[in-house]
Amino acid sequence: MTAHRQAPAADVIAGARRAVTSRDVSASPAAPVQQRVLSLINHNRRRSGCGSLTLDRRLIEAANDHAADMARRRYFAHESPNGDSAGDRVTDTGYRWKRYGENIARGADSAWEVVNGWMNSRVHRENILDCRLHQMGIGLAISRDRTPYWVQDFATPDR
Repeated sequence: MTAHRQAPAADVIAGARRAVTSRDVSASPAAPVQQRVLSLINHNRRRSGCGSLTLDRRLIEAANDHAADMARRRYFAHESPNGDSAGDRVTDTGYRWKRYGENIARGADSAWEVVNGWMNSRVHRENILDCRLHQMGIGLAISRDRTPYWVQDFATPDR
């Protein structure tokens, strides 16, 4: 299992309002978009009494694959046209989970905007503030018409 902790908040929050581009798509836990979203999410979790999440490469992979699929095939849903769920996608990366969750968004131009949107949605906020979830990964894809597609996969490993 590979888990990554967040970088110092001051280093990542400054760019959180910057519009994302195709250059921001990355599978690295150290990538700015991963660190920005993680920092914003953990800020909200701490304010609500939850522990901080860590990044996991497998969750980033599952999230990136789903974001790219939605952008490429022009759909917006937790279930793919093939019938795959978030749990299926996370399992396919080799992650053995006992709990998972997923948030998706389309059209948010920055890390700040996507997290703000999720926090202002009851069901998305419930995933973010679920203290039983311990890890996450962010997926980002930019469609041909330059629309950002975001996926946030959460999980707790089955140890």
